[in-house]
Amino acid sequence: MLNIVYKKQVINKLFMLTAFCIFSLVMYQGHIQKGGIYSILMYLTFLLIAFQIASIFYVIFVTRRLELNIDEKIFSWKVFDNKRVSKEININIEDIKQTKTEINYLTGNIYSNFTITFILNNDAIIELTDGILYDIGLEKAEEISTYLLNHNLGNTTDIEFTNLIKELNIDITKEQKFTTKDKKTYILGVISKNKKEFLALRLQIEANYLQYNNIKRNNNNEYLVENPNIKDSYIHLKANPIGYMIKFQNIDKKPDFKMLKEFKGATIKNKLTNIMRAK
Repeated sequence: MLNIVYKKQVINKLFMLTAFCIFSLVMYQGHIQKGGIYSILMYLTFLLIAFQIASIFYVIFVTRRLELNIDEKIFSWKVFDNKRVSKEININIEDIKQTKTEINYLTGNIYSNFTITFILNNDAIIELTDGILYDIGLEKAEEISTYLLNHNLGNTTDIEFTNLIKELNIDITKEQKFTTKDKKTYILGVISKNKKEFLALRLQIEANYLQYNNIKRNNNNEYLVENPNIKDSYIHLKANPIGYMIKFQNIDKKPDFKMLKEFKGATIKNKLTNIMRAK
């Protein structure tokens, strides 16, 4: 069982309330002088101010808690507002066709919201998210994602990485890299909480494997490139709550990648610049 207490984010709400108040004053001047769209925006801003005030008072007096439980057959969760159960979901694990975890960022590395989407065999969709009033937060979102992966719920590549860590008995409390291979597959694993590690690994892929230029996936936590001249030959970089995994499929040239801490440079920016210069 996993218990998570949601963050109330009162300071953020006060900041947004101040911003709405300032915006409403500007719209009020426009409402007096010109009316029209300024009047509409002014009244909309008043509604946002009222909502923000109500939400601040609500989170001050109400603590929201998430209780997750996974047994052999059932995945369930309860959401408590103080001691009252506000939501309860039970899902038969055999009915889950796909699990997607998504951490959204407002800008850069600033956490926005967390959503787990369960797609069932009948194509029904059930979501677990932190909603509007509260935030689970990045650290707890990663804790929930790891909890699911340990029970084989999540992205198939992330599950493979988690099982590999168990198999090789890797200590995830220490920043490190490790490798494993078979006939056609070479895997490089990196244990790190540094969010810039993904960019550093991607830059090294681009620098060392120029012929792998057929980009199949390219987002903030996944990078997949293929060699158009070699069948079933690709490099797949995937970020997960524990670290990063790069799978080299059907590739003769073995990688000699470094973690950020192994590069010269006083700052992360300097380290990334040094990687770029090596390309």
